[in-house]
Amino acid sequence: MAHDSKKYIVLDIETTGLLPWYGDRITCICAKDSDGKKFSSTRKDERALIDSFLEWLNAKHGNKHYLLITKNGKCFDIPFIMARIALMKELTEAEKAILNCDHFDLEEITYGRISLNDTARLLKCTPKSGTGEHAIELWEEGRYHELKAYCMQDVETTEEVYLKWLGL
Repeated sequence: MAHDSKKYIVLDIETTGLLPWYGDRITCICAKDSDGKKFSSTRKDERALIDSFLEWLNAKHGNKHYLLITKNGKCFDIPFIMARIALMKELTEAEKAILNCDHFDLEEITYGRISLNDTARLLKCTPKSGTGEHAIELWEEGRYHELKAYCMQDVETTEEVYLKWLGL
């Protein structure tokens, strides 16, 4: 498949931990599409956070075919989002749509052996500004603006790495 011929959405989430079924939750969702439209939100009400992201996704990209780009999204971000939604209610068809889109995960080209930050450095891209542990601290301290900025910077780095990889 020629990835460069499609529209894409780069996605990243931040969470309080790694276990969505055991109380860890989503604290921030950021995304950016190939047209430069961005979504960036953090909310105390996790359901409202997820719903606002899905509304953005459907409003901007509803019936359009797009490539979802993540770093470890197939094994973490998407399953985490789906688990949290499933704990809240039955999934709608619109919510299930994210499971059926084409998905390019940087984790597949690095075989999970190299972090996004290290991949960015190797490809001379902008490095990340922090870690997942730092994102948890920002959430716990109520520093939501900084959390959104950190998450969006992950999206920007993921996009930069993806575009650089396309050119290799």
